[in-house]
Amino acid sequence: MTIHPVIMCGGAGTRLWPVSNQACPKQFHSLVSDKSVFQETVLRFAGADGFHAEPVIVSNAAYAGLIADQLAAIGVTPAAILLEPEGRNTAAVAAVAARYLAAAFPDGLGLLVPSDHFIGRPDVFLGAIRAAAPVAAGGYITTFGIAPSRPDTGFGYIQSGAPLSGPVARVAAFKEKPDAATAAAYLATGAYSWNAGIFLFSPAAMLAELAAHAPAILATSAAALAAARIDGACVHLDPVAFAAVPSTSIDYAVMEHTALAAVLAPVDCAWSDIGTWSMVGEVSSRENTPAPVLINSENCLVHAADGQLVALVGVEGLVVVADGNRILVTARDRTQDVGAVVKALKDRGLKDFL
Repeated sequence: MTIHPVIMCGGAGTRLWPVSNQACPKQFHSLVSDKSVFQETVLRFAGADGFHAEPVIVSNAAYAGLIADQLAAIGVTPAAILLEPEGRNTAAVAAVAARYLAAAFPDGLGLLVPSDHFIGRPDVFLGAIRAAAPVAAGGYITTFGIAPSRPDTGFGYIQSGAPLSGPVARVAAFKEKPDAATAAAYLATGAYSWNAGIFLFSPAAMLAELAAHAPAILATSAAALAAARIDGACVHLDPVAFAAVPSTSIDYAVMEHTALAAVLAPVDCAWSDIGTWSMVGEVSSRENTPAPVLINSENCLVHAADGQLVALVGVEGLVVVADGNRILVTARDRTQDVGAVVKALKDRGLKDFL
């Protein structure tokens, strides 16, 4: 069965301020290469065996222009761009995508995948998806557990259960973000992997499980799609109907309740959600133009917009991000707290800096 990438790109990425902002969030920026993270995600599937060449994009209507421009820049034509008038979380995305795929590609599989993640070993990642396809075609909603490299408290975890078929097992449990001791205990068992929020499914199976476990989400999202305004590849979901969609994640709405949850794990594909500037620094090959001037400075990350020069003298362990009239300086081990800057700016009414 052909796999249809459904790429979610509506997130805000507040911990990557000031580059990630309301007008142009994280996924549309060149963080790890000369292409945006969104473009890297799209190109990961383009031309890959077993994957449909035209992806389905799901995003906020405010980013329609960015999406069209960035797809054109890499020569990719989408099957559709499903545009939400407001964010209603991932269960709504799954419901709208499944309904669209059931009508347009009923014999295919949908792959729901975030647009703002880094994958250093794409061949391993794509191979895992292809390996899980027969199980997904059999009616299981299959997720992918990332091989954990450390007992991280910032991710949810998936516990693998009884073997199902080949490398795929039943999901025994989904676990919320743990404390440090619990995360270490998870890793010691070898049965837990990181939850990356990636799902492979047949449209019919996803619609059936939504009907069983989240009927209100299915009904309201279907109404928003049925009343949508079509403009070329862009499908503008009806704002009145979409406002009625309950806001929750696909994990809460379906995956924690269904008897058809499966997982392929561990997937050792050098994955990162690049959720903080420290994580960006670990994987980025992007070069600043001009290159920063570093004098007696160590273990520093500099990310500057083209044309901005940054000089560091006698410092270590800093992250410096310069983007126009917004500059961030933080200790490298405190980048997880950058979201507090965005909150402070909102509290002070400094909307122009968001």
